[in-house]
Amino acid sequence: MKKFIFIMAAVLAGAISASAQDSFKPEAGDFSLELNYTPGILSGNNSSAGFKLPEYGLKGRLFVGDRFAVKLNLGFSTNSTNDKTYITNPDNSVTTTEDISGRTSFSIMPGIEYHFGNYKRVSPYVGAAVGINVGNRVSRDVTGNVSSKTVSPTFGFAVQAAAGVDVYICKGLYAGLEMGLGYGLDKTGRGKTSSVDNTGATTESQGNSDSITSSFGFFATPSIRVGWFF
Repeated sequence: MKKFIFIMAAVLAGAISASAQDSFKPEAGDFSLELNYTPGILSGNNSSAGFKLPEYGLKGRLFVGDRFAVKLNLGFSTNSTNDKTYITNPDNSVTTTEDISGRTSFSIMPGIEYHFGNYKRVSPYVGAAVGINVGNRVSRDVTGNVSSKTVSPTFGFAVQAAAGVDVYICKGLYAGLEMGLGYGLDKTGRGKTSSVDNTGATTESQGNSDSITSSFGFFATPSIRVGWFF
């Protein structure tokens, strides 16, 4: 994280001191397409804001004026955990217990931005956005040849106010950093559980739990953002 901030600060300082005569920043009517990769330290989950941020994201941004822009973020995240326990029986045979869990989600987040400052290569901005995500959480337990699997629907909602900066490397190409304040709510439904016993018989039932988590706080996204203007 410290190395990332140092690199961004170095790029920002170099950009501000550039002596180019023409502005590199977009104008009214310009459209950008941005790719976003969030490193594994967040694992698709912004714990301080309570909203599941994508590990991989795509953002479209249209400048309706020289300083105002509307944007749309699309995201996808997936993660999984596989834990195994080996139990030695009295006859020296080994029983393996396996616990597998994971989550996949898709998110959409529209918003607005206001860009300010008169730098040629740097465009600071403030903005706001609101978004949702949907997906499912899967949990599976396997002991010997007996297994159960629970699939639960998930839903998330978030609002956030953000401040960021775009640094223009050359005409039409930029990188950036964003941080801000956000509120999020995340819900996991009861879902459905399927069980298979040692005879191969399958039974289905409603899941036995659900959960709702909400939080409010500051967030920073040390992601690699690279965009192109058209």
